[in-house]
Amino acid sequence: MSNGTKAKIDWIEYARGLALFLVVFAHSQIPWRVFEVISFLIVIFPFLSGYLHNAKSLKDLIRKRLPLLASYYYIGAINYLVWVSLVSGNFRKADNLTYLKSFVLVQTDKFDQIPLGIVPLWYLVFLFFAEILYYVSRKTKLVIPVIIIGILSRFYFPGSLPFKIDVAFAGLYMFEIGRLFKEKNIEIKKYTALLAMMFWLAISFLNGGTNWNVDDYGKNPLLSLLGEVASLLVIVWIAQSIDRIGVLKKLLGKFFKNFSDNAIFVLGYHILLGGVVIALLLALGFDVTEENLRNYWYITFLIMVSTVYVVMNILPKKVKVFLTQPLAIKDLFEERKSNR
Repeated sequence: MSNGTKAKIDWIEYARGLALFLVVFAHSQIPWRVFEVISFLIVIFPFLSGYLHNAKSLKDLIRKRLPLLASYYYIGAINYLVWVSLVSGNFRKADNLTYLKSFVLVQTDKFDQIPLGIVPLWYLVFLFFAEILYYVSRKTKLVIPVIIIGILSRFYFPGSLPFKIDVAFAGLYMFEIGRLFKEKNIEIKKYTALLAMMFWLAISFLNGGTNWNVDDYGKNPLLSLLGEVASLLVIVWIAQSIDRIGVLKKLLGKFFKNFSDNAIFVLGYHILLGGVVIALLLALGFDVTEENLRNYWYITFLIMVSTVYVVMNILPKKVKVFLTQPLAIKDLFEERKSNR
């Protein structure tokens, strides 16, 4: 690694977009071994939040991040209503009240007790509480002790808590790494990225994946943490390479920036959109089962990612805001009135 000559924002957009693209990939019934590799990439999001963290006060931070909490419950409610109203019994594993309880308490680790479309939204709640914890920790000069507590919790306090409070502690170190990257203006070199990729792959195959949502850090949480850092270096290098190399920027930059610009929409609706396509296929007489989706995961992925990409580009921005940001809906109506 070396210090870059100037800070660049474009690569941040590409890193976020690439990570979101891989979230869709991870939720496309891919083989478990592949999922374990991809699972490490969750660290990109808190890393970028730490990189961009600039709250002036706790009140300012809560004001900025409250829309995340609102989006979780708003998009989650839409997913819940669609699930309990339209999803067939073959795909349902619990009663409606159980689904509702898991949704309200953000118990997205209980896969059989929560609508699948809600599961990826756990990150929004995690980020809300984690960034508040990070702000308070830095202001009280306790960030290092709190990070240590979070890392130790992976070893000694396993188990997922409501509202992802456990993950807020366990993932806090990535916020600090993000801040350090910005402060030092770090640029990843290709040989560092190559070694990191080898390390990341080795850990994922020998130690298992890292799943923050269910508080599962593989056979050895320390190796899992090292694998998280390694995966981060690889993704940052890819994003910085896209930003630096003109051909890559022309070919991939717009694609990944599109995902980044529509982050909450992608996070909140990629499973629901995939479900709509499956419903249409069932209506047309196709035999769509969980087993078929797993066996032909590459087709599942192509269907999901193409559907998400087309829909997020076709829908007007105001519609996407209406579907994802309840606290901004009032502004939409006021803007409409002012344009009359």
